[in-house]
Amino acid sequence: STSHCGLSGTEHAVSIFQCKEHMDKIKTAEKPREFFKVNIHEERTAAYVARSMPFLVFLVTVCMLTLGVLRNTVLLLTITAVLNVAMWLWVVSMGITCIYGVYRAQETIELAEKAEMQEKPVPQSHAVQDPAKIAKEPEPEEAPPKEAPVSHVVEEKVRHIVVIPNYKEPENLLDDTLKSLSEVTGSKDLWVVLAMEEREKEAKTKAKKLEAKYDEKKCFAKIMSNFHPENLEEIHLDGSREAEVKGKASNLKSAVKKVCEEVDKLKTDEEKGSKTVQLTSGPTNVLTVIDADVILHPMYFAHISREFVAMKEKKEDPSYTFWQAPQLPWRNFYTCPVVSRVWGYISSLWEFGGVAGLMYGSHHMVFSAYTVPLELAREAECWDGDVIAEDHHAFLKAWFYAVFLAVQKEATACSRVQVRPVMLPSKSTSVSSDEGYWSSWAERWDQAKRHAQGVAELSYALLASWDMLSSLPVTSLGPTFLWRLLKVVFKPFMMHIVSTLQAVSLLVLTLYWLLNHNRIPWCPDHIVLTDMGRAGDTLLCGLAGAWVLAWPVVIPFMLLIASNFIMIRTCFLLPGERSQESSWHKADGDVIGWKSRFLGPLFGSKQFATLCVLIFDVVICFGPIMAVYGVLVEMVAYCNVLLKGNRFEYKTASKSLANGVAASCDSYGATNSAQETSCDPSKGITKIDERSSV
Repeated sequence: STSHCGLSGTEHAVSIFQCKEHMDKIKTAEKPREFFKVNIHEERTAAYVARSMPFLVFLVTVCMLTLGVLRNTVLLLTITAVLNVAMWLWVVSMGITCIYGVYRAQETIELAEKAEMQEKPVPQSHAVQDPAKIAKEPEPEEAPPKEAPVSHVVEEKVRHIVVIPNYKEPENLLDDTLKSLSEVTGSKDLWVVLAMEEREKEAKTKAKKLEAKYDEKKCFAKIMSNFHPENLEEIHLDGSREAEVKGKASNLKSAVKKVCEEVDKLKTDEEKGSKTVQLTSGPTNVLTVIDADVILHPMYFAHISREFVAMKEKKEDPSYTFWQAPQLPWRNFYTCPVVSRVWGYISSLWEFGGVAGLMYGSHHMVFSAYTVPLELAREAECWDGDVIAEDHHAFLKAWFYAVFLAVQKEATACSRVQVRPVMLPSKSTSVSSDEGYWSSWAERWDQAKRHAQGVAELSYALLASWDMLSSLPVTSLGPTFLWRLLKVVFKPFMMHIVSTLQAVSLLVLTLYWLLNHNRIPWCPDHIVLTDMGRAGDTLLCGLAGAWVLAWPVVIPFMLLIASNFIMIRTCFLLPGERSQESSWHKADGDVIGWKSRFLGPLFGSKQFATLCVLIFDVVICFGPIMAVYGVLVEMVAYCNVLLKGNRFEYKTASKSLANGVAASCDSYGATNSAQETSCDPSKGITKIDERSSV
């Protein structure tokens, strides 16, 4: 048999084998590169360029600022003014959104707790269903004698699987975290996975004890452990290999693989043993990642379950949805050192403002503790073994995966991945070493370097965008998609690049002002309001801060103080005053009211003490601390990504609580417990047996 494979009739016929080979080549050529799987460690020019971009942008900007100082004052003023306005608008908008978001969170918390109190006890298998629907269901009848299989419709259910990456975490800490999970609504339906490291000598013993304890208490539907092997490699698209980074991302990659195997095994067993034909599939598996020091709100999983089912009822597809609750590191607010609190102010503003902005259509990436459908995590392979910022990387990779899938199915570039807000704040801790006050500063530096390494995700986004745009036809790229792509890439750029450049440009302008006897050449010596409309130089000098160098920071600082005070008051101080017994409510920031007779009506007020600490930290300490732990550390990250990519020694910091909880410097950064906790879900108060710290 012969075929022409689309060749002209004048050409010789080719064999079937040659025809098939020819068609395979055409299909291969048409199939776009799997750009969501790119890696900045690949051995190709585009990868090297992507890694160098943060450093190159910084270097070019510094060179232009230097040129402005030496030759062209207008250039110096223009760059500084643009960066000032960008940062001012960003921080102010975040501050306003954050404050409004706190009040929305307060409403959500009150409604969630009211719903929890009104709910009637129901079988745990129905925990995620509407109580009204359950009430209408008839009592189950006795099964008839053996007959042909009966077909029936199974109502949509959500199975939550919680993965807790940890390394050298004390058993008491993990016990405390598991206890908080046992207090959530629907806890008996949860799957809990202790994602441990094989290189930790005591990991298996610790995991076995915890599993036995919670199996006996029947706190969860399933509790299991995974042990991440050592010396694994990440294989890239170009065939190059890179040793896994010992950290959260590689741990999660291994743990999620184990979860998928368990889910598949259960599904197979259910199919073999089923005597009925179900018209719908089993429960939808949803994966939640939390650090070992994170406490979720008791209604967190119920909220997501209801949203998941509601989206299905509205014919929306939740399978491309991440869920994110604002995370606040204030479980040890009052006792942690100022260097940790200062970072917490920025982190809280960024996360709470970003999550609140999702309610109005803004763009935000997931952070630290988040939820994602298991199938999306599996198909997109969200976690690579050689990355540091696993949360941002998981979102970005899923986003580009959705684009790849859309192009394959619809020949149009779009991404259905979204992040939905869960306005039930989660609580974590800040760096605080039990080895001494100044040890906390050193460990905070290690944590800052790790956070700054997240700039590598900008390089990943640029590389994935380059491969995507160069492999897709222009006709598949619409303006809406390009605008979304710009927002996706700009987010890490704003976080890691613009913020640093604004601080550097303002510093350069300040030094230039001092060297020129407190004036800027080309700028008027004083402000004349009547000249503002006709003098472009007057406006430019004002925006650059040539007269009032403090203007770019005054209003942002005020919003920083106000927003953080409202967050701490609403999410920590007020819940701590209630008689609730959950771990979430009792995490009140360890704030102690000042008891002085000179304070009058403010005697013993925790809110007054919190406000005073905030004002002191922001007004006095914020600038000097962030110059080192915010600006300098980012410069170090630019160089590291340029030279080493994500090759990074993963060091995490210890955190401690007033009740004696502290973590090992070698852990994944959660708290280390110096107390023995009971694991009885019916009891909210933790029993403590004092003993020496691990």
